[in-house]
Amino acid sequence: MGNFFHDNDDIRFYLDRGIDWAPLVEVTEYGFRAPDAFASADEAVPFYREMLEAIGALAADEVAPRAARLDREHPRLVDGEAVEGESALAVAAAFRQAELHRLCLPREFGGLNVPLLVYFLGGELIARADVATMNHFSFHGGMAMAALAYSVREGTTTFDVAGHRLADTRFRAMIEEIAAGEAWGCMDITEPDAGSDMARLRTRGEQAADGSWTVTGQKIFITSGHGKYHFVIARTEEPPADGGDEFSGLRGLSMFLVEAYETRPDGTRQRHVQIERIEEKLGHHASVTAALSFDHVPAQLIGKRGEGFAYMLVLMNNARVGVGFESIGLCEAAYRLASDYAAERRSMGKSIARHELIADLLDEMRVDIAGLRALAVDAGYHEEMAQKLGMLGRFEPSPEVRARSDRALPHHRERSRRLTPLLKFLAAEKAVECARRAMQIHGGVGYTQDYGAEKLLRDALVLPVYE
Repeated sequence: MGNFFHDNDDIRFYLDRGIDWAPLVEVTEYGFRAPDAFASADEAVPFYREMLEAIGALAADEVAPRAARLDREHPRLVDGEAVEGESALAVAAAFRQAELHRLCLPREFGGLNVPLLVYFLGGELIARADVATMNHFSFHGGMAMAALAYSVREGTTTFDVAGHRLADTRFRAMIEEIAAGEAWGCMDITEPDAGSDMARLRTRGEQAADGSWTVTGQKIFITSGHGKYHFVIARTEEPPADGGDEFSGLRGLSMFLVEAYETRPDGTRQRHVQIERIEEKLGHHASVTAALSFDHVPAQLIGKRGEGFAYMLVLMNNARVGVGFESIGLCEAAYRLASDYAAERRSMGKSIARHELIADLLDEMRVDIAGLRALAVDAGYHEEMAQKLGMLGRFEPSPEVRARSDRALPHHRERSRRLTPLLKFLAAEKAVECARRAMQIHGGVGYTQDYGAEKLLRDALVLPVYE
């Protein structure tokens, strides 16, 4: 029985001493006023430790031993449905049994109310075992939290001021279904002719005379696109005839929630969103990446017309922090794989780990990982503080507490804006570098499939590309 949390001194350092938990736990627990809230950070942190220990054990015992099979068992498209491999299904069942998808969701909606920062640290542990598994994991709780954030932003979440708890939210059914491990979501942005240039998006959102909406168009490269809940960016207004300014195309985009299918009483599905194909990728083989088509599919408008780009950014900041932790998990796996091999492989009378060139490479990898994790924890902390202070400011009845939050908010927003893109860029690039170095340290066998170094490099190459 292994545990990726127990064997990582650096992550344990952050849990015990490296994170200023008091402010974060306070905003997570509504000022310690809810009847079921922890009374202090000292009371909460041992629970967070239990959660990370559970994730560390699952990563070591359920995911890592299956990593090679997860890589070999590609998902298939059968009769319009994505069919995942046996190993991916076994991991999903283990996560469901452990109730991991409840972690960061509010207690009021079936969650455990753990800070997102703990969720991100847990994601790193999973990514160390297999990044594709971590990728799919993030499209459960991450999408449910996005739904809550969207509802708060548009004003459809209510708060029980007297009870110091959330009363209801527009997307409650979705959040509770994800918390139970029965569904997941995805973000549908990219199209055949539009990637980073979102002003070129052509999928359309159309409103009928009765006020209802439908979405029509195509989306590609959709991670976990076989899920039930889809946040879809679609065009509701055309740019001005004269072309307007460089932002005109973005102002015509809106955000929609689409349910991809309904489940019939006999357990079969009636699909609204069609899966056209599953992409054959260089890596991340256990993660479904789908091309989708929408043909007048019923949709719910989120926020107001033309606010799609702004709503997308709410999710994207968290996603970029998540990619940072994902990348660090892969770096950690590459370093440990290379270090173990170098300690065993002998050359010229000693292990190659004792040759200066190899020792220097391993030391650089170790130091890079420590530095990246420090950056990731800082970025994740400020992003979460900014989000939660902004959300709770809408419900806080005390003028004094609101004023204190308003004073703190600009600092956290500024730090998040500065650190998040740095984290995403540096961690993703270092993941490629660490994986390449692990392959080089293995020498010729690193180029074979026997040791796992080549899988890490294949998995790493997309990290600088997405999000």
